[in-house]
Amino acid sequence: MSQILVVDDDDVTRKLIQEILVRQGYTVRLAASGEEAVEEYRREKFPVVVSDIRMVEMDGMAVLREVKKANVGTAVILMTGFGSMDGAIEAIQAGAFDYVSKPFKIDEFKAVVARAMKHWESTKGASRLAPASSSNLDVGGKGLIGKSPKMVEVYKTVARAAMSASTVLVIGESGTGKELVARAIHDNSPRRNKRFVAVNCGALAENLLESELFGHVKGAFTGAVADKRGLFDEANGGTLFLDEIGDVSPSLQVKLLRVLQEGEFKPVGSNEVRKSDVRVIAATHRDLEALVKGGKFREDLFYRLKVISIEIPPLRDRPEDLADLIHHFVVKYAARNKKSVSHVSDEAMELLRKYAWPGNVRELEHAIERAVAMTNTSVLFPEDFPSEIAAAEAQPPAASTALGSVAASDAGTSSLEEMEKIHILKVLQDVNYNKSKASEVLGIDRATLYRKAQRYGIDLRGK
Repeated sequence: MSQILVVDDDDVTRKLIQEILVRQGYTVRLAASGEEAVEEYRREKFPVVVSDIRMVEMDGMAVLREVKKANVGTAVILMTGFGSMDGAIEAIQAGAFDYVSKPFKIDEFKAVVARAMKHWESTKGASRLAPASSSNLDVGGKGLIGKSPKMVEVYKTVARAAMSASTVLVIGESGTGKELVARAIHDNSPRRNKRFVAVNCGALAENLLESELFGHVKGAFTGAVADKRGLFDEANGGTLFLDEIGDVSPSLQVKLLRVLQEGEFKPVGSNEVRKSDVRVIAATHRDLEALVKGGKFREDLFYRLKVISIEIPPLRDRPEDLADLIHHFVVKYAARNKKSVSHVSDEAMELLRKYAWPGNVRELEHAIERAVAMTNTSVLFPEDFPSEIAAAEAQPPAASTALGSVAASDAGTSSLEEMEKIHILKVLQDVNYNKSKASEVLGIDRATLYRKAQRYGIDLRGK
């Protein structure tokens, strides 16, 4: 049984997905709305349901909830053009098999569907306990902005990590938001009502860091005039975030390994063994594998820390998120400074797009904060930004994914949007650019055809 129900209120997208899946050998049923999808599913239980999230009336999350009620193991893949931390956490914790950001690569989409079908075949539709309701979950992550595919992958891993008790290693350059990821995991975990405690391991000398983590007793060293509780005590029942874990000394690594393995530690200067129930999330901008190979980081600690690994992409690798981040910070600092700054000028936006952002999101936030503070107008102009940004040279353009660079034979690696554009152009050419006939063949009205032509830069006159 390899039937798939595809749900999307966009006719062209729905039919393109059908074409992709039929070529893979699946039998595909289409539904143009959430209501229609639920009716189809009640008549027949499909192994896999692929649904858009944003639809009029009944959305994809409602479809997911209806499918999960049947409790037969159907794998639901949700698609969205508006990826967010909230959406990913809500979808994954509500029981979605996967959460896919549009536009997606065709090969990657086919791989997700294949995994979903394999999941069905491995269970053969066996009834399973329904997932716990997520109605009481705080789907926060307010500090994480971006809907690019790379960020959606981060959101999905955060959602899954939040449901586990395993240690997590967050990897990323300085300024990418590693602590925000750690906080999002904590805020959506069963430990969310306990403390989240953070410490920068690279900011303290070895003896001070050991005392900070494990505490000390009076007289343990010069200046220890009283007993002091450590962070493993302070965070008991909650989450301890160890930032810059790659800077920890070899001797302290041994003690960290013990507390991770046994849940036990000794305060500095004491023989008393204390217990601690703490979920550890560590982060680093360094290459820990290289440090392990160089004998500077314990291999056993490395693997103990990276049970779950999350890599945050640098800002330069997700330029499609820049506009959303800029808007977020403009709104934030305009409100904080009680200014009526509304947006960034086209010239300034071009400047910000050209800059490489070596300090990542943190640097962008500081640049926007400065610009808002310095401006006397409602619009931010190039002169409002730091000189190093204004002096930046244009970065080499990313590899083009325009229609002209994607041959028909390469459709497998193109995105759904690229494939849709190719499909519309082909239909227009086949009907000699007769817009009425093209709309009929595509199964959409003329207004939708005009909208899509404008979106993809298609000249409906055939020039």
